[in-house]
Amino acid sequence: MLHNKGTTNEKNRTGLNGMAPRAFRGENMTAALAAVEKALGNEALIVSVHPVPPKPSWQVWKPHGVEVVAIPSAGVSHASESGASDPLKEAKPDRSRPEVGPLLGPSRAPQIPIDRISEASLRGLKAADRAGEEPADGAQDVASPLFHFRQRLRAQGVDDQWIGHMIQSVRERSNLRVLEDAALAHELVRQELHASLRSDNGACLLHNRVVGIVGASGSGKTSACAKIAAYARKALGKQVHWISTDTLRAGAIAKAQAFTAPLGIPLHLAYSAEAMSAFLHWDSDSDLFLIDTPGCNPYRNEELEELTSLFAEIPERHILLTVPATGKESDLRDIYLAYAVLGIGGLVITKMDETRSYGELFNFLHQSLLPIAFLTDGARIIGDLHPGETSLLVNRLLDENHS
Repeated sequence: MLHNKGTTNEKNRTGLNGMAPRAFRGENMTAALAAVEKALGNEALIVSVHPVPPKPSWQVWKPHGVEVVAIPSAGVSHASESGASDPLKEAKPDRSRPEVGPLLGPSRAPQIPIDRISEASLRGLKAADRAGEEPADGAQDVASPLFHFRQRLRAQGVDDQWIGHMIQSVRERSNLRVLEDAALAHELVRQELHASLRSDNGACLLHNRVVGIVGASGSGKTSACAKIAAYARKALGKQVHWISTDTLRAGAIAKAQAFTAPLGIPLHLAYSAEAMSAFLHWDSDSDLFLIDTPGCNPYRNEELEELTSLFAEIPERHILLTVPATGKESDLRDIYLAYAVLGIGGLVITKMDETRSYGELFNFLHQSLLPIAFLTDGARIIGDLHPGETSLLVNRLLDENHS
């Protein structure tokens, strides 16, 4: 559906020929330009072209409408009552200011007659109408910063369709001068990556008294639980109790004791769901109960059923799923689907330091829409936990030093 929006009459909003610019929206570039031509004629001047902001904001890669801001051509406008000459002919460019437009929002495009833009110039802009296709120019030019970032993200394993939509969005939100500047293009790509990720910045520890840590065997779950416990105690000043339900392996109990003793955190061993429920209902001074669970094979239903029954009597719990950055996208998806019955409230990304390829992790994160509660990047209990810092992942995706 097309929307024709007039703008205000203030002097700072008027066009080059004294006429107020008007905005025209369409489902794609062709439809928006057709609306401009119908209303203002084929000599209308294009002021800016940009996408309609998507809703919600994390769906920036999905197709959405296009808005074209245009003004009537000076040739068809009426002369002013003061008899002033054509401002298009008298206006002189201000060379004292850079021509780079803002990083966000509509960019100042050249004032091109609509009948010219409909041919050669329009071929590049029409890439916005074909989601997932290669852009017609910038990103294919090997000298373009966008080409560099496209190749970098492809090498990382980021979904190619997402990359295509990202390039499209960056190009539509920017002018040519911005896209030729490597630093500005880098910042725009960073913004697109951040917009595809969700984070709770570790706030789950502030809003929940019972937090369960679950995950597949070998995902770094118990180590992550220790780091979260240390962070809650040292940084948030919370009284933490650790409940371990991984009681069948002697090594698991010894590991939990090795983590809790230096931190001064009470350790409780729960051999049944009833015992765990009893610990939680103590009239204690604990601000936070962390429940460390045994690792489960996501392809063995009997193990998942035991874990489900363990949490059945604790409706107020908040579940964090531990997923390793080293996992394949398909495996991460299967792990999430297996544990989804518990009601996953967030993710703990582990082993960020054990890989240099983060594309498959990124694909899983932006497809699952799960908020990142914590990322771990090292073996230290204190100092290697990052509450919801999605910039850690974004930096790894873009920084060649980590390839």
